Amino acid sequence: MPSNINLTRELAIQLIRSQEVICPNCGKDKLYPRYTYKKQNVEYKCPICKVIYHPYKFI
Repeated sequence: MPSNINLTRELAIQLIRSQEVICPNCGKDKLYPRYTYKKQNVEYKCPICKVIYHPYKFI
């Protein structure tokens, strides 16, 4: 499944600023950083629907 399908520019900016964002795909849970050991604001993942978002690629 491709990433950034439902990600808007405003949501991408909020993710880069490390603000809480609800998953635009399922709307059930907030997005968490995918990795804990490297740059945490590069990739975000929804724990429920497992969709990965790349806010930097969108902007």
